Amino acid sequence: MTKKDPQATKAKLLHATVAVIMADGAANLTLEAVAKAAQVSKGGLLHHFPTKEALFYGLLELGKQAWETCLAAELSKEASDQLGYWHRAYIHASFNQSPEDIQILHAMRRVVSIYPSLFEAWREAYAQPILIPADDRLALGRSLTIQLACDALWFSELIGLPTMPSATQQALYSELLRLTYEH
Repeated sequence: MTKKDPQATKAKLLHATVAVIMADGAANLTLEAVAKAAQVSKGGLLHHFPTKEALFYGLLELGKQAWETCLAAELSKEASDQLGYWHRAYIHASFNQSPEDIQILHAMRRVVSIYPSLFEAWREAYAQPILIPADDRLALGRSLTIQLACDALWFSELIGLPTMPSATQQALYSELLRLTYEH
């Protein structure tokens, strides 16, 4: 008999949660529907997430981990001795999120729109200051310009504002990258 991987089961349940929310809405989500979508027993789901609220908190954590993983992958491509390396990684991560990560954001938005108490947990998760390494060496104003432009991009996507045309988005992407090469 093989031992089950609890982390893999949790991930399967959370991705099933995203699928159920996107198909049926957060208000209509049931634990039974998530268990069925994940092909896990309801008891197996309850072992990892004893309540719907715990499942939603898990979803918020999944979104945070997805972002951190994306940023870490982009940082691994940058030479840390170069001016603006951290900000270039931040730009790349912001503009190149996977469709799965964007689905997680949309699912999170749907959850917090009907469960306002979870918004506080979401706010706390993202309120932690981003620690930019001192060796990135960009001026504070330039740093804030880049971060706020990138954050506005994902926030616009999150709340469902119309996306900018790809040529416009490419121009913004190029300009932000250009800013990382200047003091």
